[in-house]
Amino acid sequence: MKRISLWLPMLLLVACGKAGQPPSVDAAAVPAGAPLAILNGQPITDEEIRKVVGGRLSQAEMGLYEAREDGIHQVIENRLLEAEAAKRGITREQLLEKEVNSRIKIGDSEIQKFYNEKKGQMGGKKLGEVKGQITAFLSREASQKLYDKMVGTLKKKADLAILIQPPKVEFNVGDAPSIGPRDAPVLLVEFTDYQCPFCSRARPTINQVLDTYKGKVRYALKDFPLSFHRESFKAHEAAHCAGEQGKYWDLNKKIWENQKSIKLEDLKKYAQEIRLNTQKFNQCLDEGKSRGRGRLRILRKSLTPSWPAVSFCYGA
Repeated sequence: MKRISLWLPMLLLVACGKAGQPPSVDAAAVPAGAPLAILNGQPITDEEIRKVVGGRLSQAEMGLYEAREDGIHQVIENRLLEAEAAKRGITREQLLEKEVNSRIKIGDSEIQKFYNEKKGQMGGKKLGEVKGQITAFLSREASQKLYDKMVGTLKKKADLAILIQPPKVEFNVGDAPSIGPRDAPVLLVEFTDYQCPFCSRARPTINQVLDTYKGKVRYALKDFPLSFHRESFKAHEAAHCAGEQGKYWDLNKKIWENQKSIKLEDLKKYAQEIRLNTQKFNQCLDEGKSRGRGRLRILRKSLTPSWPAVSFCYGA
């Protein structure tokens, strides 16, 4: 009787399906072209729903990849540590004690140096009051470095191949301003707001990437001014007005360099400084000819970005 009761739920579940209905699709592994639903005889495909919630799907797929990748490395580390411990004829715990814990040495000079560097964050407390916390922090940091070094050495000695690949994000930048070859193996797309201070702080990093990987990266900028940054909208329009004269990136640079001064009169002054035809520029800006490009409303429905910038990279 026990055996019958265990199988009954499965039989009932199977019996609920409609006769002649197409087979169900695993949401985590959708075959290319497979219908996800059928409405009045017409299929709803993955391609169609990606036009609506593509951003959310990309984030979910990246999250799934990262979880699997993390799991892979945890299993690899566990197996390597167990194998190394067995090779030495000791337990895993003894291996970690010998190669990690016993090698942690935190001296008073190191504690003093840390305290001096972080004194402003100590809330006025003297060294004696926080010495134990500092020692614990530095010990954890040293432990992690020793552990990573040991595992890294074991990985180098092992015959290891990571087969999982990150999901590719197919992204059409359209007519967005861009730098770099169109056939570059990596596409970097930034959704930014000229009045966002965090976006401004990302400039050195972006410039470093473009300099370091020149010719290998295509960088495109998408406008994403936030509703409470009122001056940002005109700044984005101004950049496109400058783009009509072939100087989008010149004004882009001026705006970032003078982020706290981007009122209408400021933008017109910068146009003069980069030697634009100011009559054409002012007309473009005053008439709002580039206004339609100033906000990605559709994107906002499917993607909630985080600042200082939302960037996607994918390998070709």
